[in-house]
Amino acid sequence: MQLEWTFLSADPVRESCFVVWDPADPGGMFARTGDPTLLAAAAGEPIDVELVLPALRGTKVAQIAGRRVTVSDALDHLAAVGVSDKTTSSELGWSAVVRSALGLIARGRLLPWVSPDGWDTWRVDPLDSDDLRRVEQLAAALPAAAHCTASTTGSGRIVDPVWAVRQMYDAAADTLVRSPAAAMCAASPVFVDRDRMRVRHLHHWVRDVAAPHCVSADVVLQVRPPFKDREEWRVQFKLRSRKDPSLIVDASQLWASPAEVRARFGDDVEVELLAGLRRAAELCPCLTPALSDSGRFSMTLSDEGLDELIDHLDALAAVGVSLQWPADLVSADIERRIVVDAQPPKSDLPSVGALDGLLQVNWEFLLDGLALDVSELAVLANAKRGVVPLRGRWVRIDRRDRRRLAADPPKLTTADAIAASLGSGFVIPDDGLAGDGGEPVPIVLRGAVSDLAFRILSIDPDREEFEPDGFEAELRPYQRRGLAWMADLCDVGLGGCLADDMGLGKTIQLLALHVRNQGKTLIVCPTSLLTNWEREAKKFAPGVRVVRYHGPNRRLPELAPGDLVITSYGVVRSDAEALGKLGWDLVVADEAQYAKNPKSRTAKALRQIPSRSRMALTGTPVENRLLELWSILDWAVPGLLGGMEAFRRNMAVPIEREGDAEKTDLLRRLVRPFLLRRRKIDPGIAPELPPKTELDVLVAMTEEQVTLYRATTDEALAGLKEQGGFGRHALVLRLLTSLKQITNHPAQFLGEPGPMAGRSGKLDALEELLGLADAAGESTLVFTQYVQMGQLLVGHMKSRGAVVEMLHGGLSVNQRQRLVDSFQAGELPVLVLSLKAAGTGLNLTRATQVIHYDRWWNPAVEDQATDRAYRIGQDQPVTVHRLLTEGTVEDRVAELLNQKRQLADQVVGGGESWISKLDQDDLERLVCLDGAVGDAKPDDGEAPDG
Repeated sequence: MQLEWTFLSADPVRESCFVVWDPADPGGMFARTGDPTLLAAAAGEPIDVELVLPALRGTKVAQIAGRRVTVSDALDHLAAVGVSDKTTSSELGWSAVVRSALGLIARGRLLPWVSPDGWDTWRVDPLDSDDLRRVEQLAAALPAAAHCTASTTGSGRIVDPVWAVRQMYDAAADTLVRSPAAAMCAASPVFVDRDRMRVRHLHHWVRDVAAPHCVSADVVLQVRPPFKDREEWRVQFKLRSRKDPSLIVDASQLWASPAEVRARFGDDVEVELLAGLRRAAELCPCLTPALSDSGRFSMTLSDEGLDELIDHLDALAAVGVSLQWPADLVSADIERRIVVDAQPPKSDLPSVGALDGLLQVNWEFLLDGLALDVSELAVLANAKRGVVPLRGRWVRIDRRDRRRLAADPPKLTTADAIAASLGSGFVIPDDGLAGDGGEPVPIVLRGAVSDLAFRILSIDPDREEFEPDGFEAELRPYQRRGLAWMADLCDVGLGGCLADDMGLGKTIQLLALHVRNQGKTLIVCPTSLLTNWEREAKKFAPGVRVVRYHGPNRRLPELAPGDLVITSYGVVRSDAEALGKLGWDLVVADEAQYAKNPKSRTAKALRQIPSRSRMALTGTPVENRLLELWSILDWAVPGLLGGMEAFRRNMAVPIEREGDAEKTDLLRRLVRPFLLRRRKIDPGIAPELPPKTELDVLVAMTEEQVTLYRATTDEALAGLKEQGGFGRHALVLRLLTSLKQITNHPAQFLGEPGPMAGRSGKLDALEELLGLADAAGESTLVFTQYVQMGQLLVGHMKSRGAVVEMLHGGLSVNQRQRLVDSFQAGELPVLVLSLKAAGTGLNLTRATQVIHYDRWWNPAVEDQATDRAYRIGQDQPVTVHRLLTEGTVEDRVAELLNQKRQLADQVVGGGESWISKLDQDDLERLVCLDGAVGDAKPDDGEAPDG
């Protein structure tokens, strides 16, 4: 069975557009409706019609029995038609038409319309020249049977196939727009309701809105300037074909040879010219005289009339009327750009902060690429009409141009200007001009600002700067490169973010920078890192005065160049105003993710401390969102990435949600000079195979831990005074065990199952290290000598959603192997191990982070445990963290082990037994808390911004 599809004009009431019939069985009415190709047609209404078919001579009428098919059924069927033996040429032809219609509708080519009998409807328009050519191609491909007249009266003719295609376009548009939810979205049933409405009263409104888009020709107003003996401006009326935009005729030709013009532009060309002039005259009354004489083809313009046309260029284009200027007489629009200049008082290039006070920001206007001088700008600003003579030609200037000439230049900082030059080369000034709406404007840097931008672009990330005098350490090559990069930024008064991986030595690089600069430096870090910074500074920069600004009785002495002040984020939150008055050369934010939320108290307080340069240190500049990178860099280099909301809208959303490659490249160009990111796995960073970095992480105890520690120490020391021999030895070991359990967590010492959170400085430090490792995608081993502590840690981390297990001596061989295999396969990112059970015999080279939660105080035992990860087969750098509670017995023993390792290997070979041999005074000095511990509580709520 082969079906013919004959177009029947769309009826807005009955929604019919086709008669489908079988030429092989004209009276059968599709008896075999089980055929899938007939399903759409079989659902239609049976109809007896006469078909007016093409014949050898004229036409012939055939009586057939077919089915009337609705628009929606036809769309569903024809859009899915494929080529087969049963597919007729008429079905294929209309399938192509339907698919073309769907494409145009998807492109938004839709306009409201009123049918000749007054129904609200939709049509596919406007069509450009390519679309119109496609219509003609589709019409030419339709066989005669596809567009013959189907009639119930016996009268008719074969319809124009172009008309049939356009009718099908409109039928599809009118059907698809009327979805069940359309009326709710539009807040009115007109044009969208499933039940069509009579809207004859909207005919004039539709004509004004839609007609300019549906004509076959556009009106062109060709403006001619005064010439020789002619004083007035003139405008000539022309027509441009939409089908062939290169075809333009003068209105005089239309009146002189109307038949010839109609043949090329269509029968309605005269009406379209007059209608176009009427729409233009409604916007520009100066054109009204053109309507009084239908044969008029030009008219003169006064200066006021010329201004009217210039001021309404966009509005005229919206109604299908365009202005044409002689290219050899009238220039293009005047361009503008922002020029930023600064002339420093000295020959040396000043810093960014110094340049801000010297910055000169001005507009520069250009004509044909050449800047206008003061006299030319005055001519334009004082012009009495919209086109003025300048440089031997006519220059067009509208009211917006005049406002731009009078506008103040935007306010920019040096960082704003440099950011624009490094990125897109444009800025978006907020000059308050109506219609500008965030229009990008080119920026040009001159003088010292240009020199500064060039110097920033010339920073060589491969340049090495060797250790300065007074710095007692040998830097690795990548660390010397980091020092040079930071030094170059500080020299020009800018900051940056050193985003090296954890364990690559950000601290030592920063200390080398301080010794090199010899300025006043403020280091802000988590409380747990205060002692670490203090000790590292004394170790590597012994000639530097280090001031620890922390605790309830904190105060700062008179500071001099070269002094280093160390404080915490908690102190900065309360003392930002006082710290901001001290004139810092460099402010450093260590673990800068603590200030990644720009709305947090920490971030706001940090921004209140001015300095010549700022440096952020973090291994995770972006943990979750790009706004974290914005917050860090906007503190280090204010203005580099613009305002937060603008960055979120213009950068973060396009990159994160849409993967915008252009915006990604722009952001990369902006941050490249100010962000140095090195990973352990990068070539050349750690050429030895592989490096191992060992770090002591000093943490503060909570108030509960301090109370328990003091009470236990006081009680034990009092009892030891009356003991001797073996009894004393046992009491000392019991004391050490109690103190280590207290520093681990009060729950371990008290034999409680919890709660865990907020009670231990070590647990807080562990969670922070695990968070950093997880963000970097690294696997971690956590060693503790106590099975009970390990189980408490596992339970706590699992309650936080972590994937973690524990390996201890109570597991069978198979259970141990299962955990090892799971860890090595990357299925288990964190493995907690009892030090004794996991000290030997395990290969855990998946780990790149090793954390000793508590100390065995025997270096050999610790090294054996570390070697589970740091052994043959390990191809990644390994970082070892030893958690130590500040000011406790752990802290002092660790100091002894670090200072005298060779001696300690001999002295402490028996674990902690050597401590029991100390006399009472030495034991008290070893186990009693430092005087400062407990006087100052840890910073409340100090944690990285979430």
